[in-house]
Amino acid sequence: MSDKLPSAARFMVRQASQGWMVYDRQRKGPALIGTNLALAVNLTKEQAERIQRTLAAGLGPQAIIVSNRSDCLFVSR
Repeated sequence: MSDKLPSAARFMVRQASQGWMVYDRQRKGPALIGTNLALAVNLTKEQAERIQRTLAAGLGPQAIIVSNRSDCLFVSR
């Protein structure tokens, strides 16, 4: 049995002033996603949860393809 406490997850979904965001505890701000490293803000809750799962799985921010259309968010594997 280990005396170590489990570390807090680096990425978490939280409500922002407009929509939802993925917060990066290491950066102390919104997570960076996509090839242009955009901020993960103003998302639907479902989009934020998908991004959080992708980043937590270690696939990296470039694995997330973001479109200017609000209904488009793709995760490449």
